[in-house]
Amino acid sequence: MEFRNFRVKSPVKSFRDLEVYQKTIQLSDEITNLPFLNKESFAKDNEEIKSLSEKIPKLIAEAYGDKFDSKEIAHKKLTEAVTLITNAVTKIDLLRQRFAEEKSNKEILDSLLTGYQIQKIKVLNLRKAWDRVFTNYPQNDPGKADWRK
Repeated sequence: MEFRNFRVKSPVKSFRDLEVYQKTIQLSDEITNLPFLNKESFAKDNEEIKSLSEKIPKLIAEAYGDKFDSKEIAHKKLTEAVTLITNAVTKIDLLRQRFAEEKSNKEILDSLLTGYQIQKIKVLNLRKAWDRVFTNYPQNDPGKADWRK
């Protein structure tokens, strides 16, 4: 049986402390600065991938704020972030196909692809962790269980 040691790297005081938020910001910045997508022929692709990449950390930040008031809303936002990551992965796959002959561009896209695949797993894990921790958290409903019991 395999045991894994998990530890909190540092206390999470805001969404900015979440590693998944930081990494998706970094990936979004990398996408924004892709020089080969700044060509006019890739304007539509450029806008689409940038839009996707900017929405992901935004949803993670919103989910962090919502988790105390409504676990359901936070869960939905993290699910939406996972969907957007999947869409970004698909878009990167399509771009990889277009740049199959250009090794350096393909390597950059491969790196982004790996980064998003890792972050997808981390968002799913974050969602599971929040679901466990906030299962009995009162949701502004006097009939719900008190989490302190």
